Amino acid sequence: MNILLTKRWIRGIIVAGPLVLLLLGFLVIPLSFILWGSVEGTKLNFAHYASIISNETNLRILLHTLKIGLIVTVVSLVAGYPVAYLLTRIRPRTLSIVTVFILIPLFTAFLIRTYAWIIILGREGIINNTLVRLGIVSEPLPLLNTTFAVVIGMTHVFIPMAIFTMFSSMVRIDHDFARAAQILGAKPIQAFLRVYFPMSLPGVFSAGILIFIVAIGFYITPALLGGPSDTMISQLIVTQMTTLLNFELSDASSIVLLLVTIATLFLASLFIPLEMIWSPSIADLSNRPPGVRSRALKWAKRVLDPLLVAIETLIHVMTKPLLTRKSRWLWAYTIVFLVFLTAPLIVVVVLSFSSSSFVVFPPPGFSLRWWESLANATDWQASFLFSTKLGLTSALLATIIGTMGAFWLVRTTLPIKRALFLFSLSPLMVPVVIVATSLYVFEARIHVLGSFLGLVLGHVLLSVPYVIVVMAAALRGFDETLERAAAVHGARPMQVLRLVTLPILKPALVTAGLLAFLTSFDELLVSIFLLGRQTPTLPMKFWGDIKFQVNPLLSTASTFIVALVIVSILTVQWIRVRHENRISTSASK
Repeated sequence: MNILLTKRWIRGIIVAGPLVLLLLGFLVIPLSFILWGSVEGTKLNFAHYASIISNETNLRILLHTLKIGLIVTVVSLVAGYPVAYLLTRIRPRTLSIVTVFILIPLFTAFLIRTYAWIIILGREGIINNTLVRLGIVSEPLPLLNTTFAVVIGMTHVFIPMAIFTMFSSMVRIDHDFARAAQILGAKPIQAFLRVYFPMSLPGVFSAGILIFIVAIGFYITPALLGGPSDTMISQLIVTQMTTLLNFELSDASSIVLLLVTIATLFLASLFIPLEMIWSPSIADLSNRPPGVRSRALKWAKRVLDPLLVAIETLIHVMTKPLLTRKSRWLWAYTIVFLVFLTAPLIVVVVLSFSSSSFVVFPPPGFSLRWWESLANATDWQASFLFSTKLGLTSALLATIIGTMGAFWLVRTTLPIKRALFLFSLSPLMVPVVIVATSLYVFEARIHVLGSFLGLVLGHVLLSVPYVIVVMAAALRGFDETLERAAAVHGARPMQVLRLVTLPILKPALVTAGLLAFLTSFDELLVSIFLLGRQTPTLPMKFWGDIKFQVNPLLSTASTFIVALVIVSILTVQWIRVRHENRISTSASK
């Protein structure tokens, strides 16, 4: 084995093989199946595409999807930017604390967060009860099953994603540039708008593209919080596939959504490297030659400069009392923002101890009856154990395949290295509803549909890109001279990997594994299409109960999962801090 590993091309095949086979076999080929099915094979019938455009209902759903995606994107960016900016200015210990409060909602299942908003926005929900008691309204407002509910719910889902995407880019900007501008006579708002903000635009643009392409393919929140007029294209695809059995129109709708996603990514590639959307630390903008982005910015600057000066003056007058070095207003905004992120989860936790048989907030009394019910609910226990088994299996395989792929992508010398990296992230670029439907068709053809193997492969496909992003970033900061030094002293390739490389990469491996596990544990659509007659996963159990009955037992199960998420995040943070302290101690010696 060690002799084989000394040959670069053999090592490359061994390391890259599993990733390439996974992507080709369970993404590219399944997508080609639905493309072929959308035109009815050799008939080359494009009538299904024409019906999407000509049919008023289908066209309205497509346009509504794009509108909701755009609204959610803009709201998430505007609301998240001040928080991301503050994170770049605070001390590491404070940063860790604030980050935990953002990570907890980020890694909490979409279904749990959506369930919380059902409680808050319902006819007998917290908002309506408060308004009625205060005498502001005489009867409950129709908040649930509206576009407003969809936007609020999706914004709550995507804001943490926007913050971390912008922060990972903004943290590399030196605040001394803006300070230098103020020393030279610029007003604080001028220094920010003309110096810092333009430098942060690539990160903002990356976050916007990421949110938009995920939002237009989102399924859970629109399905639970929206009404019939708020149907999005992901719901249309699922309905056509599972209820109407119109597979050709479902395939055509999937391809249309995929083309919209590709067009969005193509336009984004004119302004930023696409890999920056998912991994800003890997993209290097400084080596990118000036192109469309620089020309567009110069043109915009010339045209909008008079308007910008007027806006700067107005904002300066309005915000002068707020622009202090201690950033009190930023802290006040961030605290309100963190309340918005965590309050729905707090509501769910409180309801898990309710003495009522119904979802009533505040609870009429304290009781552990629902915890006892959960402990005795064999169906919930079976779903939890199956989801844990599925998540651990998927996370293990995804971590192995993704880590091997990251080694190959970072250390390969092929000229198409950037294209290969983008290809490895392609499962993140394709909307999950398309991945789910294409795998459904493909696995039915190869007779693994409904099996545990088929389900695991679908979850691994979605988890691997997160592992690659984490491990590629870690490997780029890895000192390869340590491996060479071990080899010089007689260590074989496998010994170098086991005794030197992997121990140093341990925090990244743990983080990647946790991301892969949570991705699998939270996945709904792929499970709906690939599960078959197996035990329902926990998200599917949630999905069924939320659609047909809402009771405090759901809150109890949600609280249990939130507690597991908190423990996982704190454990990873502890491992990271311990590893950093050990490295700093070793360096000081």
